[in-house]
Amino acid sequence: MISFRTSLALDGTTSILEERCQEDLEKKTPNKQSVKHQEKLPEVKTKSVDVPDLHPVMTQEMINIFRQKGNDYQSWINDQDDTSCQRPCIVLPSTLKLDELIQPSDDSKRWDAYFNAWVDVPEEIGDPRPLNLPIGMDYHQLYLRKLGVEKDGSVGWNKYHGRVAHTAIFADNNVRLDGPQWSQIAQAHYQGFFDIDSLKYVFRMTVVNEETHTFVDKVLYPRYGFELVGDSQMRAWLYDTDDYREIMGTPLGKAVGALVLGAFPRGTRRIIQILTWQYDGDLQMRFDISRVSLAQDQSNWLCV
Repeated sequence: MISFRTSLALDGTTSILEERCQEDLEKKTPNKQSVKHQEKLPEVKTKSVDVPDLHPVMTQEMINIFRQKGNDYQSWINDQDDTSCQRPCIVLPSTLKLDELIQPSDDSKRWDAYFNAWVDVPEEIGDPRPLNLPIGMDYHQLYLRKLGVEKDGSVGWNKYHGRVAHTAIFADNNVRLDGPQWSQIAQAHYQGFFDIDSLKYVFRMTVVNEETHTFVDKVLYPRYGFELVGDSQMRAWLYDTDDYREIMGTPLGKAVGALVLGAFPRGTRRIIQILTWQYDGDLQMRFDISRVSLAQDQSNWLCV
């Protein structure tokens, strides 16, 4: 049995990311410089069968909303206050601790830990050594579940499937768990074993979120003549571009943005790029986080 060193209290009722965009951004021409081609991924398998297209159409209105929301998250993360933001930040610092989630004083807030063990590196990321991630059984994997009530009144399991290693959080295929809950639990999971200041990477593994997957597969990749299924390259979407902001405005992008806002003082970190690739035909994502320090001339911000 793993001994948890910190605590977490979570009632799973507050949705800090539920918001509507006030206005659409004007459509802009895609910037071809916002995507980089990375090295070919090792041992990435591709599907050889056709998969029926069951995704809904991604409208221009939805893309504009993603871009607006992503712009908000970019501004909130980068700015120490809201004076330079179009609207006030909706995400507060998170103080949730892991053992209060597993062993809370109020049983109604208890989550069942039905898998709790040290495991190997996720195969979806390829070789972990270029990122200085550990090799071997140095990844703590945790599966949590708690009965919850849906908006339609039905009852089902909220689930967190996550893995952490030094410098990285891995979100496995999460089922019935919204962005606010995921960001808080993932942060608490990481802090149960590592100093939050060491966090550099957030991986979203085998993306099943329909809006995020549809945007990347049906809009972002075709925009540059790519096809997700069978693509052998890792694609980097650079900070402060329309592509980057649109990804940040998707449900999974907002969840990672909420994690950064909850874990670090505003203006001290930056998501410098977002990477996408496929493994066995499934979308994988990585958000790279860097410290931000003020340059000596007090005019430029540097990521380190």
